[in-house]
Amino acid sequence: MVSTSFVQKQALNVELPQANGEAQASQDLYIDILVLQNGRFEIEGTGVADASLQGLAKILQTVIEKKSALSTTLPVVISADAGATHQSVVRVMDACAQVGLTQISLATQPILETRKE
Repeated sequence: MVSTSFVQKQALNVELPQANGEAQASQDLYIDILVLQNGRFEIEGTGVADASLQGLAKILQTVIEKKSALSTTLPVVISADAGATHQSVVRVMDACAQVGLTQISLATQPILETRKE
């Protein structure tokens, strides 16, 4: 799995977890999934009403059909709030696996080191 840093404007305030690592090149065509601290999800900017594994998989399948004519080679970027539960992130990853999406990245922000003087 690859951790990547993305800078994008979001209507919701999501505090990404921090991680060290090199940013991967951004790709124009990908599936954007947001995991909020309260356990709610957004896929491609739209709130998900059915947050069950089956509900998420169904929405992902629809997005795949719209974006790439059934291609499951689309990368997925999961932007999970640092306070989101591990279970919420795992559920999204399971839903991706159910529809054949295997290129998954977790968005992070760089660790801000404080200097001691």
